[in-house]
Amino acid sequence: MNRMIHDCVVRIVGDKIHTLVLIDGSIDPHAYEMVKGDEDKMVISQLIFCNGLGLEHSASLRRHLENNDKVINIGENLINNGAFSPLQEDGCYDPHIWTDISIWREGVREIADALIKKFPEWEDEFVRNRDTLLDEMYRLDLWAKKCLSSIPAENKYLVSGHNAFGYFTRRYLAAEEEIADNSWKKRCISPEGLSPEAQISIRDIMLVVDYIHKNNVQVIFPEDTLNQDALKKIAACLKKGHSVRLSKNPLYSDNVKQDYFNTFKHNVSIITEELGGTLFD
Repeated sequence: MNRMIHDCVVRIVGDKIHTLVLIDGSIDPHAYEMVKGDEDKMVISQLIFCNGLGLEHSASLRRHLENNDKVINIGENLINNGAFSPLQEDGCYDPHIWTDISIWREGVREIADALIKKFPEWEDEFVRNRDTLLDEMYRLDLWAKKCLSSIPAENKYLVSGHNAFGYFTRRYLAAEEEIADNSWKKRCISPEGLSPEAQISIRDIMLVVDYIHKNNVQVIFPEDTLNQDALKKIAACLKKGHSVRLSKNPLYSDNVKQDYFNTFKHNVSIITEELGGTLFD
């Protein structure tokens, strides 16, 4: 499991169950290959939670996650349950569902259901903890919408390091009519695809440059674990008379700042302030 999942699991189980994180720190989950000791963690675990939707796509991880009865694939379960409308790029699912906290709340329900089924003796406590967490996430979602809706419409364009903020943009930066007719996608762009492993071409860079000119974008957002070279090249390619800068602080997409919940707050705060919105308490 990664930190986005782990931080929700520990809120539900408390001190009843020992938890382990496989993909932690600044490690890129898209490219993670199992290391010594990981297989032992898999073997001793009674439940294994994964994000799915292609996030854990390395051969070593797939070998242990596929056809494994202990694995709870959160993303695939949510799609099968009709919990959200998945995004796709070039025929691949966008795995970054945790950036939309209204979707991730449904993931918490999946996590709690699996834990209760596996450990029925602690059902009452798990249900209490789940409900507390769901309420907290509901209020966090409302706060995010309030802050980000305060950004002037002409500023609601998100240029990030890689294509990790599609769900975030659809939920928090798009107007209702844009969501309805699927035109919300005009609100975000990045030089890299769903995985930061992808190679960036000159065409990718020029598409972003044209987007910045067309929408009068003033600030672009680097990500904590990504090389900033592509965004610096984009800034350098801009014509005279259009200045663009990197945000003062990076966004977090595939890793966390302290924990998942603080990471979400951090991203909302940075985007709101940099794009001219009001950050509410």
